Amino acid sequence: MDRQKFLAHGEVHARFSEKQGILFIDLVGPFNLEFMQKYEDVVGSEREKIDIPCWGSLVNVHGLALAPMEATNSGKAIVTKAVSVGLIATAIVLHEPEGKAMQEVFWSRVYASTSLPYQYFDNTEEAAEWLSRKILASTQAHKIEQLVQAKR
Repeated sequence: MDRQKFLAHGEVHARFSEKQGILFIDLVGPFNLEFMQKYEDVVGSEREKIDIPCWGSLVNVHGLALAPMEATNSGKAIVTKAVSVGLIATAIVLHEPEGKAMQEVFWSRVYASTSLPYQYFDNTEEAAEWLSRKILASTQAHKIEQLVQAKR
């Protein structure tokens, strides 16, 4: 079966807050495999604008955010690529209470095999606070590393 014959199902919006150092991603599911390319097009173009060494992503998930198992491999590749350009942590807010445990299983499959710290939250404010602490710690570590290298 030629998967390219299908249109992407699901919605994605992204915006980067330079002040906070957070890439806000809003998703509406469910998704199909073709959605992963749409995700990378939208989020990737926003990610290209980021010009700081340490940043986080806050993913607000609406609807039943599930995708076929094949999509987890694409998701892992996207995460790995983002980590290589400075992503230090991801906070996930699942806004749909129905199927929440099932959604966590899906999202954990994407993130668990990567080195990226991630955590689930019940609201965006808690998620942003957690990310802010992670970004601050990573930024400070990055500055110390730069100072050490400059002294060599």
